[in-house]
Amino acid sequence: MTAMKALVVEAVGKPIALVERSIPVPQEGEVLIKVSVVGLNPYDHRVRDWGLYVEGRLPVVLGNDIAGVVEQLGPGVTADFKRGDHIFGQTNYLKGTSDQNGLQEYALLDAYTAARIPSSLTDDDGASLVCNIIAPFWAIFGAHGLDLPFPFPGQKPAIDYSSQTIVIIGAGSNCGKYAVQSCALAGFGTIVTTATKAKNESELLSYGATHVLDRHAADIASQIRNIVGDDLIYAFDAVNVDHTLGVSVLSSTKRGTLACIVPGKADETKIGEKKAGYEDKFIQGQSHNQPELGATFWKYLPGWMEEGKIRATGWDVIEGLDRGKVDKVLDDYRDGRQPLKQVHVHF
Repeated sequence: MTAMKALVVEAVGKPIALVERSIPVPQEGEVLIKVSVVGLNPYDHRVRDWGLYVEGRLPVVLGNDIAGVVEQLGPGVTADFKRGDHIFGQTNYLKGTSDQNGLQEYALLDAYTAARIPSSLTDDDGASLVCNIIAPFWAIFGAHGLDLPFPFPGQKPAIDYSSQTIVIIGAGSNCGKYAVQSCALAGFGTIVTTATKAKNESELLSYGATHVLDRHAADIASQIRNIVGDDLIYAFDAVNVDHTLGVSVLSSTKRGTLACIVPGKADETKIGEKKAGYEDKFIQGQSHNQPELGATFWKYLPGWMEEGKIRATGWDVIEGLDRGKVDKVLDDYRDGRQPLKQVHVHF
């Protein structure tokens, strides 16, 4: 067998297509897997509808949150993987190839940004995390975001997080939920979140949020400020093109930073005076753009999952490479109809 089926973007803004591609051969440091589960997320709609990060590369396969079974190890793989292992990992778009994308029957992963799925968990558990946790983790703890040092096991904490406050906007989204879990794992003393309160409050509190505010409230900025005062210097927005709320709740007298995973900007007329200035940063949540952080993160992630410190947020299922159903999910993301759960494609 040398060919396989795949779902690809052939033209930006157009429906995806079902095509045949050659099965790739793993190169240095790569692992070939038989794909079992791919998680869909908003990034996939941005590739299809905006052409995000794929200029000059079409046609391109979609899908970045991948789990599957090891078929073949490439040369130089030092990870403790063997044929038949169930692993999960993040695609490396920096290589500029669709061979590492997920919506196809076989795919490649870089071994250093992949991990074995704990035996007590499923391939769905693995595929549900990946970009959904990498994006907020990189925004908060990565060098290009808030640049906070994460206290990995065995490392002496550089910050007393118990005295620190962070605001997480869009906490009801998948990325928002993993942002809460990541901040709780780091030990933040105060984690203020905005979400649809009736739907998300109990779940977010179980992940470690200390406050859950209704994102629909007309006075949401005032509610946040009533909690954080004029001292907030760390904020993360998981969902919005309009960064106004996140910037507006930053301190007026201390220089604060809003880290975002959706490009956009704040309305300067609505953020209030920022005497010390502020930063509004757009972050690419990609394991491979900070290799040392990526390798360390993937080393510890399976243990956190097994210990229940990081928990999958749930999913719905599409069976097979169903072009129409996958397009419908991407349409929902495009049109602001956030799926209640992440959607997984099963092979």
